[in-house]
Amino acid sequence: PHAHVVTTTTHKSLRGPRGGMILCNDEDIAKKMNSAVFPGLQGGPLMHVIAAKAVAFGEALKPSFKVYAESVAANAKALASSLKETGLDIVSGGTDNHLMLVDLRPKNATGKRAEAALGRANITCNK
Repeated sequence: PHAHVVTTTTHKSLRGPRGGMILCNDEDIAKKMNSAVFPGLQGGPLMHVIAAKAVAFGEALKPSFKVYAESVAANAKALASSLKETGLDIVSGGTDNHLMLVDLRPKNATGKRAEAALGRANITCNK
């Protein structure tokens, strides 16, 4: 299975500098995306950021990165399990990767409040 377009960040799981990527395997779609983004939304290249991304990709090729990625997934699975034990609903029932969707409605909590509390515990989330 594959997708024609995939987006990702370079500063979260990849552990690189802040940024993002759009990956595409269709030349026509790629040309349209490039025209939509540059110029206008995307500025000039910052060579130090490009170099830092190259370092991050190099690190991702090492066996230690696989250990790191497996640890991230295991930690997310443990967190999802613990949250379920406290009565929170994990919408998909659990997680097989670093993502989970927690239904906070029964607790009358907002995503904004949860994001702030998790941030104080050094846990990054999207509300």
